[in-house]
Amino acid sequence: MKQQVKAVINATLASLKASGAITFDAIPTYSVEVPKNPEHGDWSCNVAMVMSKATGKKSPELADLIVKSLVDPGAIITSIEKAGPGFLNLRLKDSVFQGVAREVLKAGQHFGRQQPKSTGKKVMVEFVSANPTGPVHIGHARGAFMGDAISRLLDAAGHDVTREFYINDSGKQVETLGRTVFKRYQQLFGATVELAEGEYPAEYVIDIAKTWKAEVGDSMLQKTEAEWLPKAIEVGIRENLKAIRSTLAMANISHDTFFSEKSLHDAGKVTSIVDVYKARGVTYEAAEGKRREKGDKVRSEESKAAKYADKQLGGTFLMTATYQENEKYLLKDEEDRVILRHDGTPVYLTADLAYHKEKYDRGYDLMVDVFGADHAGHVPRIQSGMTLLGLDQKKLQFVLVQIVRITRNGEEVKVSKRKGTLFELAELIEEAGADVCRFIFLMKTANAQFDFDLDAVHKQSKDNPVFYFQYGHARCASILKKAIEKGVTFVGPDALTEAQLARLVLPEEKMMLKKMSQLGEVVQSAADKLEPHHVLYFCQELIGDFHSYYTKYKSDPIVSEDKDKTQGRLALVSALKQTLQCAFGILGISAPEHMEAPPEEE
Repeated sequence: MKQQVKAVINATLASLKASGAITFDAIPTYSVEVPKNPEHGDWSCNVAMVMSKATGKKSPELADLIVKSLVDPGAIITSIEKAGPGFLNLRLKDSVFQGVAREVLKAGQHFGRQQPKSTGKKVMVEFVSANPTGPVHIGHARGAFMGDAISRLLDAAGHDVTREFYINDSGKQVETLGRTVFKRYQQLFGATVELAEGEYPAEYVIDIAKTWKAEVGDSMLQKTEAEWLPKAIEVGIRENLKAIRSTLAMANISHDTFFSEKSLHDAGKVTSIVDVYKARGVTYEAAEGKRREKGDKVRSEESKAAKYADKQLGGTFLMTATYQENEKYLLKDEEDRVILRHDGTPVYLTADLAYHKEKYDRGYDLMVDVFGADHAGHVPRIQSGMTLLGLDQKKLQFVLVQIVRITRNGEEVKVSKRKGTLFELAELIEEAGADVCRFIFLMKTANAQFDFDLDAVHKQSKDNPVFYFQYGHARCASILKKAIEKGVTFVGPDALTEAQLARLVLPEEKMMLKKMSQLGEVVQSAADKLEPHHVLYFCQELIGDFHSYYTKYKSDPIVSEDKDKTQGRLALVSALKQTLQCAFGILGISAPEHMEAPPEEE
């Protein structure tokens, strides 16, 4: 509908240019929006203000010209008038609204999605990336659902999307996992060995050790650490990744690639990136890193940098804060970061920089990292590191996800009663359901903090936002099913007549149809902003409008003796059902065909 309005405006501008009334090189981007006040019309347009400079005309004068010279080949406009400093308020024929129902139904499952275009970008979204030392727990949950929804949005917006999981399978943590697995393996043969502080006491490590024993028998017992440790690490990571994949599958989340940090080390890319930085003249050897403003060290005494300062003495520092060009700072980091310790070993940041360079090398137009908010300090270091390589920082975007508190009976849930360990995502899904989890974790912006109330999501009432959300689609399905039971079947978009559509004249019907027409734009905007909640809000508004409409006109039912009006309204319900199904699908939420009515509506 909005595109039809723009077509009329563009045709009018072209006509004015052809007549010599105005001159311009090109039509810049302008907006067509729904007015806040319905009395101002169906759509409001700012084209006169946007084009004032290009045409040399004052906004009110240009608006007057457009109103007087309107070119409307499709005869869709019933009125157009100037408002304020140059806004145009337009009203459209009812047939334009009514036609949306047919368009939605003809588009079917593709409604709201952009067809892949040559302008679509090659995009990578990295998310979850949980350490392969244990299961996916609730600390990973929101980032998992957020990353998946962002990937789905970008795909729906016409981009070529790769979903990636970065496996931290190198370093001290996986070595600790390997040693724990070996101790548990020894215990299975009766050995008396105790776990050291920092090793992994949870039940899942025992299960890994049992799997290893079944595979290798007692062959590892007499091996040296140099022989058994790599094998123990390998089986530990393998089994943990298997469990991680299984949990993510429960959440309807999948990744296209699992990228190994170890592969970077094995290929020499972690040490070679240090050589690249040195060759670019952006490193120095020092006892401590410099800060941006003064060249003195700046560290919170509680920071990791301060805690491990002794390991950084005499290291190689990357100028993530102090590199200057033309006397202007290009970077956002607060202090320079160590990338090689004094003993020549790389730090975690060095591998991360090598990994992100690898992403650029693979030719992505856009790379999105979904991080927990506790990794916020890592963002400027990576951004600075890529800039120091001469790479386009704009291609790399970050979504920082706040932790959500899981509560039951008003108390925060952190530990599993069943396992005595961190509450796992698998347990949360088993208790609340994948759709509920996905909805709750997506319902607000990534940086918003809130509680996930396990008690509230089990209520079958309008006070439960998840129930209310899905019940909108189920109600549409129920109406269509009951119509069939009464011997009335919707004729479908091809057999639907203009006379039947013409019966959709109520303000509420037109409002819903106009809103449906905007799904594609909402999806595109949400994808550009990397904010899935906009699609949720769109659905909630549409569902709210429909529930209100259904309640208000109960005395004038959808299925009646008036056959044309019945078919028109069944077209509206079918189009709404299709719109919601498409929007739900883009977010990865199921659209149930049947749900029990809430008590207040039985």
